[in-house]
Amino acid sequence: MTGPLRVLLVELVPHEPERVNRSQAYPALAGLGAALGWKTWWRVLGVRYEPTLRYALEPRDLARLLAETRRLKPRVIVINERLRREQRAALARAGAPARVVYCPLESAEDFAGLPDFVRRALQRTRAPLLDDPRLLDRLRPRFRRARLNRAPWLSRPFVRVPAGAYCSYRTRTADNPHYRGLGPPAEFLSCSFCGSGPSARPRRPPLSDPQAFVRRHVEAACRARRAGDGPIRFELSGSESWRRLETLVAALTRGGVRDAELLFMPRVDELLAARAAVERSLPRLAGAGLALRLYGMGVENFSPAENLRFNKGVSAEQVHAAVAIMTDMQTRWPGTFHPPPGGLSMILFTPWTAPEDLRINAENIERCPMIDRSFALSRRLQLFPGRPIALLAERDGLLATGRDDHFYNAGCMTEAGQDELPWRFRHPEVAVLWRLARRLSCDAERLPSADPETRALRPFLSGPSRRPPDPLPLFRRALETITRHPTTGSLFALLERMRS
Repeated sequence: MTGPLRVLLVELVPHEPERVNRSQAYPALAGLGAALGWKTWWRVLGVRYEPTLRYALEPRDLARLLAETRRLKPRVIVINERLRREQRAALARAGAPARVVYCPLESAEDFAGLPDFVRRALQRTRAPLLDDPRLLDRLRPRFRRARLNRAPWLSRPFVRVPAGAYCSYRTRTADNPHYRGLGPPAEFLSCSFCGSGPSARPRRPPLSDPQAFVRRHVEAACRARRAGDGPIRFELSGSESWRRLETLVAALTRGGVRDAELLFMPRVDELLAARAAVERSLPRLAGAGLALRLYGMGVENFSPAENLRFNKGVSAEQVHAAVAIMTDMQTRWPGTFHPPPGGLSMILFTPWTAPEDLRINAENIERCPMIDRSFALSRRLQLFPGRPIALLAERDGLLATGRDDHFYNAGCMTEAGQDELPWRFRHPEVAVLWRLARRLSCDAERLPSADPETRALRPFLSGPSRRPPDPLPLFRRALETITRHPTTGSLFALLERMRS
């Protein structure tokens, strides 16, 4: 087939919006296609979030996508999530035939690789535009999207706009005794469990003006809004957008942006530092029919010992102060200020967790109204190769050869096929408490219905539900029991002691 390159952008949108990944480059790809003379289409399908990150489309949705592909005859199909092999093959056959390529570009730092991605995966071209160091500053994003199904969450479009470094938090590695001299030399350290801090992504985002980049995306998406859609949700990832909140809000409102929700992911200490700026921005947001929502804010652990290993740099008192501020703002600005949906995130269990750490956490969770207790009990650390805390677990002899529980993904796995390093608990009695916590938590629904430990737990639960409305009292009772009997070796034995 001759003529301009024909590109189909396929976006799978999970029903849990925070799981939306790797469609961040689509507006830029669509804008680049317009500049280079491509024929470019963007199609959207709502799907249920799949923790394994290998998606199998429902038969009706697959049929719609294949029919659209046969109609458009693209030579390249770009998709933002992994499809099961047989569906990917069917999609390729439905094209001209087409090459199906996966788009890995997610953060602003990743966007430095946009020209290489285009040349490698889409079209071998010598277009001078791709060599322009200000490519992303010059491109005009395009948001002409068409939906292929009627998933209800698609009526509230979710647009992630990466601008600036994803996270700017870092400390001197030498200041943390756990990481001083551990692994390859590194002057700075972000959160030890995270793969997105400056120590892990040293590249400079390829933007000379991140704020202008954000404005172009927000304004273009609002212009392309479909009649009848709810407010567009813009996740403005990048710490610079938060630091310049007032300037950004003023520019967006002057530009006529209306009926939108701006999402930011500040750290607890960044919220405390920006309190005055947020207060000054709320009247302007309310006047323009805009809202500010925080998301993804992590504690991560109330135990000082655990948080030092995380290199989190946030104290329990800072968390409670931030919660008080958010509660006050939500009360005074309902509809304009929204705290994190589902509350603050936690990593409750780690290889080093001791019963005393769990006691500290339980006391603070009870004190904190913005922590979902069922969610908190479901959270354990996931270790990935090369990250500082994984090196620490290896040094302390806490890596394991295999795992003895069901598949688990706390949302930290972001690639299909990505696997965590299995680990063991330093304190065996805490392993028993983890097995109980998971089965009391919201994650219990992902366990097999025939799970024997879940069945053994049912006599402790009232009603037909597999988990109690508030699991913390039963968990604290189990913690007290195992503190008295630290040699308890199984969940069955723990439940028997609690029964007697």
